[in-house]
Amino acid sequence: MANAQLIEPVVGDWYRSHGLLFEVVAVDDGERLVEIQHADGDLEEIEIEDWATRCRAGSLANAEAPEDLRTSMDSEQEDETGQFSQAFDELRGLRAEALGDLDLFD
Repeated sequence: MANAQLIEPVVGDWYRSHGLLFEVVAVDDGERLVEIQHADGDLEEIEIEDWATRCRAGSLANAEAPEDLRTSMDSEQEDETGQFSQAFDELRGLRAEALGDLDLFD
């Protein structure tokens, strides 16, 4: 087998290993851990040495984010008109209403 190149874990990037798709959510250099979140939402920690072993074995590769995840993230933020959803407006209103009870000049 050719000398496999080490793939650096980058927070926010997606990878595939042993048939599983996941995103790197944190890298802790002090603890030498890579925290990942699988496409199904499960969290896992991988030791940096294990990450490197997977790279050398050729069982770790860069991947694209799942299409259904990108679609759901886009649809939650904006509706068809390009406006933020009503839920966002409601949350913003709730936060502003909570400030009405404060007496800033006491």
